[in-house]
Amino acid sequence: MSAGAWSRMRSRVEEFWNRHVRYRALYRHLDHKRAEVKARTAWMEELTEEELAEMLRGLNECIEAMQAADTSIPNRPEATA
Repeated sequence: MSAGAWSRMRSRVEEFWNRHVRYRALYRHLDHKRAEVKARTAWMEELTEEELAEMLRGLNECIEAMQAADTSIPNRPEATA
């Protein structure tokens, strides 16, 4: 095997390894975030259909109220927001 071919192969292996390590860290981070979300929302598993429907109605009312309040607020320049 020539020195050039060896160098190219070594570079490719190093690139693959670095990609593997980078993705492994990203997947580990993603798994951690999934576990956090699951822990934060575990209480939702215990809700009945009626409770979920009530929450959804309340959320919709809240969003509508915020949208209605947004139209009554005068526009301000970005620097003062």
